[in-house]
Amino acid sequence: MDLGLKDQVAIVTGGSRGIGRAAAEAFLREGARVMISSIHPESVETALKALRGLGEVEGSAGDVALEADVTRLVDETVRRFGRLDVMVANAGIAGEEINLADMGVEEWDRMMAIHLRGTFLCGREAARAMRKTGNRGRIVTVGSVAGIESDASGGHYNAAKAGIHSLTRSMAVDFARWNIRVNCIAPGWVRTDMTVGYIPPPGRPLENCGVMDRPGEPGEIANAILFLASDSCSFLTGETLVVDGGQVIVGPDVSQSVQRA
Repeated sequence: MDLGLKDQVAIVTGGSRGIGRAAAEAFLREGARVMISSIHPESVETALKALRGLGEVEGSAGDVALEADVTRLVDETVRRFGRLDVMVANAGIAGEEINLADMGVEEWDRMMAIHLRGTFLCGREAARAMRKTGNRGRIVTVGSVAGIESDASGGHYNAAKAGIHSLTRSMAVDFARWNIRVNCIAPGWVRTDMTVGYIPPPGRPLENCGVMDRPGEPGEIANAILFLASDSCSFLTGETLVVDGGQVIVGPDVSQSVQRA
C-alpha cells in the first residue's frame, strides 16, 4: 500500500536510537527524506552511518527543551530539503523512579521541559514552517500509556505524558486551519535501551505488559507512527492511538492472570 510518503520531508527528534531510530528507518524505506536529532552529537553521527544506506538522511544535535535549538532544527531542515511535511516529536527521557513526596523541583522541571515543552516547541515550529508553504502537514507526538494509567513513583513522567495527550488535541484544533493534522502515539512497554533497566531480557516474563504477554519492539511502534503520518488516515486528527499489546484495556490484575494461565 502506498502511504504517500515518497519524497516527503520528516523530522524525527530522538531519532538516533530506540523508537525514534526505528521511525527514521521506516520513513526512509518509504522513500521519505529524513532529519534526525538527538541531544548527543556522537549518537547522531553513529545513527547516520547506519541510516545513510537506506536513503537521504541528515542529522542535527540539539536539546528539544531549548527554543533556539528547536528553531534551528526546523530551519536547518527546510534549508537542506526545501520544506517540512512531517514532524515526529519523539525525544524523551525515562527519569528516576521517585515518590512525589520526595521529588525535587529539578527532577520535575527537567521531565516537563523535555517532554511537554519540547513537544510544544516542536509542534509550534513545525506548524510555522508548514503554513508558509501551504502543504499538508502532519505532526505526530509521542505520549505513553503512563499518561493514561498511573505508575507508582513516576508522577512526573505520568503527568508529562498526559500533558502531551492534551496538547496534541489543542494543536490539532489550532493548526487545522493550515491543513495540519496532529495525532499522538501512546506506546506501552517497548524494548529499547531506555527501558533496559525495567524490562527483563527475552524469555523472562514481564508483569503487567498486557494480554499479548510481551513488550513491544521499536519497529512495531514505528509502523504506527508511519500510519499517523501517512495518507491512510487523512481524516484523523487530535487522537491518541494506544499501541500497547492490550496493557491498558485489561489493567494489571487481568494481564497477570493471562501470564499465569
